[in-house]
Amino acid sequence: MMRHLTLLLFAVCTSITLAWNASANDADAYNGFFWNQTKDAIFEIRLTENTGSPSVEGITRWSEKPAIDTKNPDPALKERSLKGVVFLWGFKYDARKNRWKNGKVYDPNNGKTYDAKMELEENGNILKMRGYIGISLLGRTAKFERVKPDDFPAQFKQ
Repeated sequence: MMRHLTLLLFAVCTSITLAWNASANDADAYNGFFWNQTKDAIFEIRLTENTGSPSVEGITRWSEKPAIDTKNPDPALKERSLKGVVFLWGFKYDARKNRWKNGKVYDPNNGKTYDAKMELEENGNILKMRGYIGISLLGRTAKFERVKPDDFPAQFKQ
């Protein structure tokens, strides 16, 4: 009886450890660089530990032309470059659905911030993000292609 109990306990612990590692690996799959929809800018998604729990943030890393945050509602930020700006933040990972949810996305095209969720498609090559107001039904979905190593522009510097 004790041997069966020990084996059962071992099996449960092993399953929990494997599930935890799979979740961490799935969350890690989001790390990387993605084209914006018009392929004239690149942003990075990276894991963070800012609040003691894992999250992700998105940062503009390269733009074909200088981009200034002219639509920002804060007058002090209207002249800043969009390069290096964190425009995605505050996400929580849902391991069951392998997606990030309850985050925020800043849209420099209109200066507004929206609730957001995101997930990977096509073996991690497409990042699908939905920005919305209040409920996901009231929003818009955008898809971003992962930048392949050979496709980085010559001027790209991290």
